[in-house]
Amino acid sequence: MKSLATALPRISLFMRPRKCAHKGCRRNVILSAIALKATGISVHDEWFCSAECFESSLTETLAALHLSTQRARPMHHSRIPLGLTLLARGDLSRYQLEMALDQHRSTGVRLGDVIQRMGFATEEQVTSAVAAQWGHPVFPLRTSAETPLRIPSRLLELGRMLPVHCAQASRRLLIGFSDEVDYRVLDAIRQVLRYAPSPCIIAGSEYRRRLESILAQAHDREVAFDGKSGPAEMARVIRSYAVQISADEMRFAVCCQHLWTRLQGRRHEMDILFRLAEA
Repeated sequence: MKSLATALPRISLFMRPRKCAHKGCRRNVILSAIALKATGISVHDEWFCSAECFESSLTETLAALHLSTQRARPMHHSRIPLGLTLLARGDLSRYQLEMALDQHRSTGVRLGDVIQRMGFATEEQVTSAVAAQWGHPVFPLRTSAETPLRIPSRLLELGRMLPVHCAQASRRLLIGFSDEVDYRVLDAIRQVLRYAPSPCIIAGSEYRRRLESILAQAHDREVAFDGKSGPAEMARVIRSYAVQISADEMRFAVCCQHLWTRLQGRRHEMDILFRLAEA
């Protein structure tokens, strides 16, 4: 009797019905929680009892987001430009800076890369100046191993970033940027991976070398769609992959001009990227 009494609270907790988050769900709540438990899926802490409710609610959510992206870069009025930072640190002369700026404007190549190619400053000097410009430390990427956390390779390329270190116990993640630090990207990573990200600066050559290694690996867990897709089409595609891998959880965020969706199942994990239209 004693063992049965201690087991009763656990049984009642297990049998407690979960309410489907879709407002238009007409299923019996108890039947949805028990009979359809295997097909239910959670989205940012909301639970949907079926693929139909999941797709319908996701369509409404994506439509409400007005998904679009601006090509304009975020404003950083308080930051001293990289060229002036190098000039103030004594790494460049004014004549060299003017030559590098002319080359930068005519070619579109990043100023830091132009300065290195013209031999005006070393990569270490440029990396140190970028770190001073953003107020974040330099991380020596060559001394670290790849992290177990995965970010889609397309986002790594667009953001010129890499996950460089993670502490699983405290759920903290260090993201290395080789150029500008985009705090909107950090917020998207927090939403999708549920880790607390912090930025650091990494050398451009180390970033490219590590990225080549990542790109050489198989991409069976990453799929990208570049065509114009509406909310209904996005939701339909996501639902199809969710059913295919028996996903029980989904998280999403806007990152680097893409809608980044992470589907998670017991055995499989998949990222789905949709390129967003320009506003």
